[in-house]
Amino acid sequence: MKLSEKMERGIFTTLVEVFPPNFSIEVAREPLIGIKQKMRDMVARVRKIEGLADAILVADMKDSGRLQLASIYTAAVLKDELGSEVIPVIPTRDMNRKAIRTMFLTCLSLGLESVSLVWGDRYAEGEGSKNVYDFRSLGECIAEARALANRADVNATLFSPVDISALHSRKGLKIAEARLRAGTDVLLAQPPTSDVSHTLANHVAELKKNRLEMKVLHNIFPFRSLQDVQACRERFGWALPPELDRIALEGERRLLKEARGVTDALRELGLPGVYVSTRGKPELARYILD
Repeated sequence: MKLSEKMERGIFTTLVEVFPPNFSIEVAREPLIGIKQKMRDMVARVRKIEGLADAILVADMKDSGRLQLASIYTAAVLKDELGSEVIPVIPTRDMNRKAIRTMFLTCLSLGLESVSLVWGDRYAEGEGSKNVYDFRSLGECIAEARALANRADVNATLFSPVDISALHSRKGLKIAEARLRAGTDVLLAQPPTSDVSHTLANHVAELKKNRLEMKVLHNIFPFRSLQDVQACRERFGWALPPELDRIALEGERRLLKEARGVTDALRELGLPGVYVSTRGKPELARYILD
């Protein structure tokens, strides 16, 4: 049963995000690229937590200092090795329309019938890569993917992001609604639902107000320390509450416990589920979901 079908039936679902094998772009730091070994290592790490997840999402890295294997290739290997539902991420930022069509059809041909389409954060000037954004909006890309899946006679499940913090504005709500109309089945939330006492209630209330609560998987993010919380505020622009700073003063174990508490609370509220960011460490999912 696909993750989207479980959501429709009211079954709490868990999606775990992992990164494809990646390597330093600097030859001096990593002169040899052990592609096969890194892939084997990744499969072994994900295998240890696959029983905790209804699906594995293979994210795309925006890091000019790293080389990486394609999310589609990584997802195909994981699907073959584990037999689980695996969801590759395709960013519109990096490819023109023709390339995105090709990538999407390649997913379907490999049996990857669940795909996440994302806009992708812009590369800053000097990062060494160009922003493509050949579609006028992510909704337009989603609509084309849905049409291609229908032509291929594949019942694809499409995922795309939603910014909970922007839903209070007319523009933010219109973007979310446009992505659903275009053919998105499941919205993946940002920023993370970081704590029980403050953010959980705010995020749930915002989604319910806009009748989106049953279409969204809340993000659970494993913060490491107070410095990490502060760095994420700056890097991603997340409005993380002061309550999280106080929790972070107690250390990483306490932060992971809070993440688990958010997951348990969402389950008790009868909401659809969560997707857990593991930040390149799949084993972190065990502390949150097990």
